Amino acid sequence: MAPTRQSELADLERKLFSYHQSHFQLSARVHLSHLTFEKGFRAWMDDRDNVQRLEKTLKIQGCRRLMGDNHVPVIVPRADWERRVSPRYGNGIMPSLNVDLDYRLRALDHENLIAAARKKLDPEDQWWIVDVYVTDDEEDQGLDRDLLQKKFIQSLKERYPNDNRPPDGLIYERINYYEGYLDGPEDRLAANNWWVILQAVVGSKKGEYLRRLFKNADLHQKLNSLLVIRGLWEGMHIGLLHKVTGMHCDEPMICYWDLIFQTFLTLVGGRSDLLPLIDGVTVGLIQARVPKLSANDLQFLQVQMNERRLFAEFEEEQRHEIWERLKQIDYPIPTLKTFFKDRLYLEVAQSVMKRLFIQPRDEKFTIDTGVYSIFDTAIPISLRKERLRADLLEFWRFSFQYGFELTDHQRRKCLKSPDNEHTPDQDTDQAFPLHRSAMWRHFCGILRARGFQPPGSMTQSSPAIELPRLVPCDYPEDPSQEIDAAKRCGKPFADTRQADWFALSAESLQQPESATRVSAAFLRRWVFKAFFGYLIDRDGSGTSGHRGSEADGAVRDLRTNTAEGHPHHPTAPTAPQATAEAPSDLSMFSSAPMVDSFTPLIPASADSLQLFGYIMHIKIGQNRETLSLPIDQRFVSEFGEGLTQHNFGVFVFDVAPGTGSDVLPGMTGGHISPDEIYTHYLNFPASELHAEFNADGPPRKRKQIDGETPMQRAMRWLEEQKAKTPGRMMPQIMDVSV
Repeated sequence: MAPTRQSELADLERKLFSYHQSHFQLSARVHLSHLTFEKGFRAWMDDRDNVQRLEKTLKIQGCRRLMGDNHVPVIVPRADWERRVSPRYGNGIMPSLNVDLDYRLRALDHENLIAAARKKLDPEDQWWIVDVYVTDDEEDQGLDRDLLQKKFIQSLKERYPNDNRPPDGLIYERINYYEGYLDGPEDRLAANNWWVILQAVVGSKKGEYLRRLFKNADLHQKLNSLLVIRGLWEGMHIGLLHKVTGMHCDEPMICYWDLIFQTFLTLVGGRSDLLPLIDGVTVGLIQARVPKLSANDLQFLQVQMNERRLFAEFEEEQRHEIWERLKQIDYPIPTLKTFFKDRLYLEVAQSVMKRLFIQPRDEKFTIDTGVYSIFDTAIPISLRKERLRADLLEFWRFSFQYGFELTDHQRRKCLKSPDNEHTPDQDTDQAFPLHRSAMWRHFCGILRARGFQPPGSMTQSSPAIELPRLVPCDYPEDPSQEIDAAKRCGKPFADTRQADWFALSAESLQQPESATRVSAAFLRRWVFKAFFGYLIDRDGSGTSGHRGSEADGAVRDLRTNTAEGHPHHPTAPTAPQATAEAPSDLSMFSSAPMVDSFTPLIPASADSLQLFGYIMHIKIGQNRETLSLPIDQRFVSEFGEGLTQHNFGVFVFDVAPGTGSDVLPGMTGGHISPDEIYTHYLNFPASELHAEFNADGPPRKRKQIDGETPMQRAMRWLEEQKAKTPGRMMPQIMDVSV
C-alpha cells in the first residue's frame, strides 16, 4: 500500500466534481418497480443479514426518502433521456419521472435499503427518490472521458451509507482487485480508499493482518482461488488472518481450502464456469450439512430447494442435477465460515506440534517442515517430506486426539448447555487419567521410536509411559439423535471427550468409515481428514515410505486428481468430468510400525505415575545431580523455596551432547525465578530445569554457620531432597569448574 500523493488525488477529485456537475440532471420520484441493480460481487456474497437489519430499522423509524444520503443514484444513457425517461414537474416539492413500462433505471447504490423498503411500504406508496445522471454514449467519448466515466460510476457504486460497514469479504476482493492480484488493472487510488475502509475503526490492525497474508504467496494465491465462488465470502474474517499466517500451518489450511473448492466444483458437475452463480444465501443454507447421512439435513435442504432459495440463479435442469449430487455429500459441507471455526480446533493441535522443534529467529517455516527437521538423519528436508508423511500424519493425529490434555486450551461447555457453549470448560469429571507430564513423555516416546529427536530438554530418555485403553463410544449415546448443524464446527464440547478420544485413536481411524449419522466421532474424524488429506493417499493410507539408509530410495507419489488446476482432495467426491474413477475409502490410515516398547499398557496404579516427575538438574561445584521431582505443587513450591534459601539460580538450558550448554529460546528466556518453577513445568512439562549453586551470593550467606560453609549447607540440603525423591537418577561428576 503506497501513500496517495495529494496532487494526484486533487486532480482526480477536480475531474470527478466537474463530471458530476455537468451530468447531474435532477432529483426525482420514481416507482420502485423501475429500479434494477447490477449483481456484482457484493450482491453474490450477500447472505441477506443486512437486509434483515434494515427491515427492523425501517419498522422502527420508517422510511426517510427525501434525505440526500438515501437518494439512489441512477444512470440514464443520453440516447434514452427525454425519450424513454423524462421529468414531469407538478406542484409537489419534488418532480417525478415518466418511465416507459418496460424500462429499468440502472441503480448504483442502496440495494439493501430498497429491498427492505419494498417490504415496509404499502403497495400504493412504493416510490423513492433518485438522483439522475445522464451519461454520454460510448462511441461519442474519447479514451480519457471513457475512463473518467468509469471512475465516476465507481465512486457512486462503492459507497455504503446504509451498511454497518462493507463486509470483510467485499473489502478483501476489492483490495485484491485494485492491487492487481486479480484480472483487473492496478489502481492505487482506489486500492487506498479500500485500505482506509479496512482500517476505519480506531486501533484496528486488519490492514496489518492483510499485508501479512500478501507476503505469504502460497496462502494468498490459494485463498484468492476461492474468489470465483462469490457466495463463500460472507464468511471472511480479515481480523483473523494474523492467526492464519501466524500458526504456520500452511499445508493443512491449503488442504481445507482445496476441499472447499472441490466440494462446490463437484456440485456444479465440474463446470468451473458455473461456480460464480453460487450465491451467499445458498452457501449459508448448505454449510455444515451432511445430506447423505442426516435425514433432517436432507429434509431441510429439500424445502429450501423447492422454494428456490438454493441455487436460485441456475436453470431448472441444472438445479435438478445439482440436487442429485448434493444428496450424495457424506461429510459436512465446508465453507470459509466453517474454516475459521475449525481453525480453532487446528490451533489446539498446533500448540502441541510447535513444541517439537525450535523455530529459528531469522527464518520462519511451517510446522510440518519444523517437525521434518528433527528427524535424526542426513536425508534432505525435500526427501523427508515425501518419505516421512505417515510419521507426520501420526503426530498430528495424536495432537488432535489429546491436544486439550497436552495444553491449556479448553473445550466448549457441554452441548446440553446451549446458552454457555462458548464458555471454557472447567469440568474435570471426565479428565484424562494421566497427568500432562506423563502424556508428554508418552508423546516423546512415540517421536523417539520413529527416529525423531525433539529439542534438548525433551530428549532425556525415560521409562515408557503407556496410555489407558479407550472404550469404544460415541455422542449422542442415542443412535437416533445427531449433533445440530450449528454446532458441528469449531472446538469440540466437554461432553464429547470420550467419543473424541476414541474417534481419533489409531484403532478407530484404521476401521472403514461406516457412519450412519452426524455424531461427535464422525465430526472429529472428518475435520482431521479435512486438514490432513494431503498426507493421505487416495487408497486411504499415509505415504509411509521405508526409511532406509539410501537417501535416494523410491518415494511413493501422492496420487492427485486435477480439475481446473486444483488437486483433488481425498475426502471430496470426484467431480463428474474430472475422473471416472470413484474415490476410495479414506479412513484406513496405514502408519509406520511402532517400536514394541510402546505397546499400550495400563499403569498398575496412580502411584506408579510418581516415577515420572519433573526433571531438575542441580549443580554444586563440580558435582551434578539429576532429580525427578514428584508431580505435586506443594512439594515443588517448597523445593523452590529451598533453592532460594541455599543460593541457587534456576535456568532453562538446551544441553546437547558435545555442544555445551546454551540457553533454550522459546520458553522463558534462560533465567527464571524459583517461585515460577511449578508454573513453568505446567506449561512445559517435558522440559528440564537447571539449578546452579552461586558461590558469590549475598555476604550474609558466605559466612560459616555452625562450622558449615554455604556450599556445604547446600550439599546437605540436596542430600535431604534426594531422600524425598526416590525416582531420582544417578549422580554425575562434571569436569566443568564453577
